[in-house]
Amino acid sequence: MKMLRKLIQAPLIEPLTVEELAAHTYADEDHHDYLQTLVPRARKRFEQRTGRLLVEQTWQFAMPKFCKEIVLPTAPLRSITSIKYINTLGQYVTLEPTEYRVVEHGLTATITPKLGGNWPAVGFKVADAVQIECIMGHTAVVNDAIDANTLIDKDKYDLAKQAILILVADWFRNREDTAPVQLYDMPNAFKAIANELAVELL
Repeated sequence: MKMLRKLIQAPLIEPLTVEELAAHTYADEDHHDYLQTLVPRARKRFEQRTGRLLVEQTWQFAMPKFCKEIVLPTAPLRSITSIKYINTLGQYVTLEPTEYRVVEHGLTATITPKLGGNWPAVGFKVADAVQIECIMGHTAVVNDAIDANTLIDKDKYDLAKQAILILVADWFRNREDTAPVQLYDMPNAFKAIANELAVELL
């Protein structure tokens, strides 16, 4: 079932430091601020292409009704904040965490009713009758820094950072082309890594 998606809280910081950007691009200090402005765009491009989110961020997914198994379209899942549905009075009701379970196979997370249970019937079949708010991302942020202790799959996270570095470097080196940034041309190395790390929904 197709879901609506809404970003509730964007990442508080980006996964790349100035030092990492400078080392990869060989840019002098005068260009560091410019390089940093490219990182959010490159990260979003990677995340949109792969469905893999890097730094902790909060999303809401919505759909018109419950389905037997709800497969989240992005990964990795850190936690579920709430699951709500519209009842017959037109009010949103929050499900107790004991009423559902999260099944994680590899990177993909699936939400099902508790064992022996069923989803409640929604009162009005509108596009956002069911709302799932959750925290996604490979790593959490603590004290305005990446928390290495909470990192999920460091190898994949580091490879994703490499893809973003490649894209940022390409935009930086071609910044005086016919457009300030080549928004649609992507380096083959970026595409190869993105394809490798793309989330496969069950």
